Amino acid sequence: MEQRIAALRRRFRTLGIANFLVKRPSNIRWLCGFTGSSGLLLITGRNAYFITDGRYTNQAKEEVSGALVYTYSNGLNAADAFIRELKSNREIRFRGRIGFEASFLTVDFYRQLKRTFPNSGLVETQNVVEELMMVKDEYEINAIRRAVAITDKSLESVLPMVKPGITELGLAAEITYQHVKNGAEKNSFELIVASGPRSSMPHGVASKRKIHRNELITFDIGCLYNGYPSDMTRTVAVGKVNSKLRNIYDIVLEAQARGIEAAVPGARCCDVDAAARNFIAAAGFGQYFVHGLGHGLGLEVHSRPMVNKASKTVLKPGMVVTIEPGVYIDGMGGVRIEDDILITENGNEVLNRTPREFMEL
Repeated sequence: MEQRIAALRRRFRTLGIANFLVKRPSNIRWLCGFTGSSGLLLITGRNAYFITDGRYTNQAKEEVSGALVYTYSNGLNAADAFIRELKSNREIRFRGRIGFEASFLTVDFYRQLKRTFPNSGLVETQNVVEELMMVKDEYEINAIRRAVAITDKSLESVLPMVKPGITELGLAAEITYQHVKNGAEKNSFELIVASGPRSSMPHGVASKRKIHRNELITFDIGCLYNGYPSDMTRTVAVGKVNSKLRNIYDIVLEAQARGIEAAVPGARCCDVDAAARNFIAAAGFGQYFVHGLGHGLGLEVHSRPMVNKASKTVLKPGMVVTIEPGVYIDGMGGVRIEDDILITENGNEVLNRTPREFMEL
């Protein structure tokens, strides 16, 4: 943890600050290890201070590394309590300009900071910690590998249960059970099980709809292991599907292969997106690919870098991204295929082992 905090301090000069306030829970966890939902991390040029409330006293003592821990308890709201602790606790010492996460500090908190510390300039920042988090260390990569393996195994166990009459919610429940049974903490997001015409919904979370013969089912599933996620999508057929859907599957599969091939060190994320998107467009389905090609994986399932047509971020070894092209046609159905990709020194590694070829159940 000390190395991560030191890496953040090295950004201070460029940012023109002497201190940094961290409020985003996933960033706090990455920097000092705390997994609770309420806390504030202040990093100065010499020290780091973590402040939380009395509910987390023992948890903070057990989890926090690289920062001094302080707790408050007197019924104040969190913003008031944090400000009071920063002002009144003589053990917490800082001076100079304060950087803060503009997207995660409330207006009320900002106003109180400005009023309480009028001599300390407040500097808005965006994605400072998130950019440091993009390249994963060995521990993080191993955790993602384990999460991916659990999801692979879980879907393998559930596919034999797929048959007409079972509901999307029933399949989602089975996958959730298998995730936990196989060692996951929980799902990494609300699972998507979208069948028939509902497979045209990119975020068609599981419903009460029953599975029917001769239709597609899209499974977008993932789990957490030691806080790190997997995120995999497979689209399978229950019986025979029409030739147009079958053709769309082949187009999406080839587009994904081109995206994976392009995802190498030195490539810009927008160019990786284009490798898949241009193929789908040339096949006549460009208007039906309605989202970015992928995203980073980290302590949040949708993390930087974003792999889309607007992102100029350059891929580096140690980044983990998803490659997930899709085609969605309202009233007919849709296809998405997604894998988790580790960028390596010489190219990439597809972490998932679940087959991508067209599957009829």
